[in-house]
Amino acid sequence: MEIKGDKRGLRVLAHGFSEETPLIEDLRRTLTDRSEFLGAAALLVEVDGLGLSTTLFQQIADVFTEFPALKLRGIQSPDPGPALLDLDSTRPTVPLSPPLVVRHTVRSGQQVRHSGDLVIVGDVNPGATLIASGDIMVFGWLRGTVYAGQPDRRERSIYAVRFQPSQIKIGEVLALGDRDGQSPEWAHVESGGIVVESWTDVHIPDSVTPESRYRRNSSGLSH
Repeated sequence: MEIKGDKRGLRVLAHGFSEETPLIEDLRRTLTDRSEFLGAAALLVEVDGLGLSTTLFQQIADVFTEFPALKLRGIQSPDPGPALLDLDSTRPTVPLSPPLVVRHTVRSGQQVRHSGDLVIVGDVNPGATLIASGDIMVFGWLRGTVYAGQPDRRERSIYAVRFQPSQIKIGEVLALGDRDGQSPEWAHVESGGIVVESWTDVHIPDSVTPESRYRRNSSGLSH
């Protein structure tokens, strides 16, 4: 396992593993050996040759909790290449439902699930979960877990006025969120990983109106 730096920052290259356990053991050993040299670095872990499952994602995150000075900036797999693109091109496209607009805070333990675009006019607290087949837009603080483009729509995006999610997923691509975001930002998939950029064109979509028939209350969050 190697640690390399480029214009994107420091990356841990976890390549060539066919099982999760050896990868985790090697990651722990690598960070132990290099932690003094790395100091308070932020690292991106790149997994190649092994599917990036939710279980593996959590195990990598758990390893980093053993090294308080180090920050896990994200976990990604390289672009899967033409084989997956060809498969996607032959898969029937399932139409999305009309946008769902929720006009209140989504609290810890609550989940909002929708088969189209999802708009939250309010905050998303830590411990809350958003899951949508389309884009997700939050006009407030986004501090919970958010999954857009589910299950496999990589072209979808996540927007928030205050972008501080704990975990994000677009299509099948997972990443840890940025808990330091203080300004409007949006996340999208680029070159096989999730990229977060400044969201300069901040406006409430036309679908967000007081008469919206997609409004939900706190007793009916799941869709």
